[in-house]
Amino acid sequence: MKWWMDHKFRMVQNNLRDIDGSMDVDLEISMLKKFHANVVQVGCGGISAFSDTGLDCQKKTPFLQGDKFGELVEKCHAENIRVIARFDVSKVHQSFEASHPEWLQRTGTGEAVHYNDTVLTCVNGPYQQEKTLEIIGEILNKYPVDGIFFNMFGYQTHDYSGNYVGICQCENCRKRFRELFGEELPDREDESSPVFQKYQEFKKITVDQLLRKIQEGVKRISPDIALSTYFDQGVDIIRCESNTAVDRPLPLWIYSASDNVSSIEGTFADKVSSNCAINAVDIPYRFMGVSDTFNRIRMYENMANGGNLDWCIIGSFEDYPDRSNYKGVETVFSFHEQYQDIFDCLHSAARVLLIRPGAPYLPGNYEEYRGIFRMLKEAHIPFDTLIDLDTEQYRNHPANYDLIIVPGIARLKSEKLRAALLKTRASVIATGGSFAEDRELLERYFGIAKLTRHQCVRGAYYKTVPKTVFHSFADQDWVYQDRSFWTAEPADGSSDSQPILPYISPAVFGPPERCYGHRTTDIPGAVIGSWGISILWEVGTLYYTQGYEAFKQIFLDLMDQIRGGISALMPFVTDAHESMEMFYGHGGDHTDLIQLINLSGFSGVTVGRPVPQKNIRITLKKTPVKVEELTPEGIKEVAHKGNSFSVEECGLYKAYRIQY
Repeated sequence: MKWWMDHKFRMVQNNLRDIDGSMDVDLEISMLKKFHANVVQVGCGGISAFSDTGLDCQKKTPFLQGDKFGELVEKCHAENIRVIARFDVSKVHQSFEASHPEWLQRTGTGEAVHYNDTVLTCVNGPYQQEKTLEIIGEILNKYPVDGIFFNMFGYQTHDYSGNYVGICQCENCRKRFRELFGEELPDREDESSPVFQKYQEFKKITVDQLLRKIQEGVKRISPDIALSTYFDQGVDIIRCESNTAVDRPLPLWIYSASDNVSSIEGTFADKVSSNCAINAVDIPYRFMGVSDTFNRIRMYENMANGGNLDWCIIGSFEDYPDRSNYKGVETVFSFHEQYQDIFDCLHSAARVLLIRPGAPYLPGNYEEYRGIFRMLKEAHIPFDTLIDLDTEQYRNHPANYDLIIVPGIARLKSEKLRAALLKTRASVIATGGSFAEDRELLERYFGIAKLTRHQCVRGAYYKTVPKTVFHSFADQDWVYQDRSFWTAEPADGSSDSQPILPYISPAVFGPPERCYGHRTTDIPGAVIGSWGISILWEVGTLYYTQGYEAFKQIFLDLMDQIRGGISALMPFVTDAHESMEMFYGHGGDHTDLIQLINLSGFSGVTVGRPVPQKNIRITLKKTPVKVEELTPEGIKEVAHKGNSFSVEECGLYKAYRIQY
């Protein structure tokens, strides 16, 4: 039985410190029950062992009193709480350096990478390649755990303080790189270097191989044990995080949990998401949590997107100094438990698919994508996401949608996704130079043969004509252009393509007396083709980073030009404020679920209590038999008139079951 596939879970993670080797297991169990958790993820081995290990490749925490891990597993299972064993094999105690130098990552000068009393291990060294299997095997043969999780898996180029330590130069890496590519390992990160590009491939190949080796070893012992980490190969549960950092550049991504969960749940048919709502404000400040409202928003977004609930703190519950978020966890977890049957079968009813340039657990520039994501959320247009990755089977297949949006992707990485776009009858909206390196898709959807990129010249604009398209701009004729833009060369015979939104070139810049001379050109800012629309500038990036309403309205007006317009894509219409995040999904036979999360407490920097929103009108496409509100006190029928009903007041969260 694949327990992680059969039912949604509610997980608490305790990131144990050495001193938690004396933790009060009974208190831990009581807190898990108080939270309504049915899974706990807890430190087990790697850097420190919290079990009675007999292996000479691990050091037990010096504070260990008895077999704490074994006691925890036994008592959790007695309460029907599953246990995922957490490992971190990225480091070992420095005492192993002298006896096992071959285990370690090396700098360009051949030095090991030290942090406090640990040293960094290498993916290609015998510790991660061989000893990891021994460590896991010991645990699985001694304890009936339900899952395995790896923290900090893969290649590390920075230490915990953010100091750059570089590409590992150990002999194991050098040898393996030569075997795979016939070249010497690069010693610096240079995106323009062909050798470094091969190194990026090298990292993926070697990490995937190691994860699959671990997965095979785990499944030989028991196929019912779930494997989890921050990668998608060789795992059953894909971990992501919704977190903050005190020095992270703004804007704060309030939709982090929705983004992470919808991406994973929508892309992988054979895996599930576990997006951790990180309680701490930052890694250096693990003992203070984010606001209660922010904490709840992350968990509600996990739940509303059909994902699992996941929340963590550092250490045990005995001495954690910030208990202000405990009530929120209890509230969300208990609600999820109460309506488990609905959330277990919840799936999206969206007709719009947004392509994500990369996975949430991979680095990358997602500004164009996030801007479009935010536009759709604020317009209350339901949509799904799909990561630009090849996988065995997409859960959200492009063929199932009426509109596909591709933000800032010059060429799709996934050949499977590309093939699907060549076959689908859906409309496509591309932004920010999408398909610039793919002539076939350019011609198919927009009648464009070639895109040429240009750097912005400050002081340029687009003219919002024709007004039959840009109906939101009766009183605004110009919208400024910033960042990169593209010029389009029409394909031969593309007479059905319509260039619109002409570019206005900059004039003299200086004192007011000299600010004139702008010229409207024949360079279009968008092209309407027979099957789609190409927006030839970074409209999403501008909305994400600068926030002017005009950018969103440009996009929505163009979106309304697709077959049937926006109304054809909507299962409902509402007068809710744009700060209300709304979800519409199927929750069983002839049953749909509408969920609302009130984000009005978000200031752009912090998240406080929301402003209650009252008398929200929701009008459905079809007339329901019954409308019911899901409350902590039970199900309450809500009056409806025809196909409309009202939400009298929404504080932070509301859920309504619609029966047809």
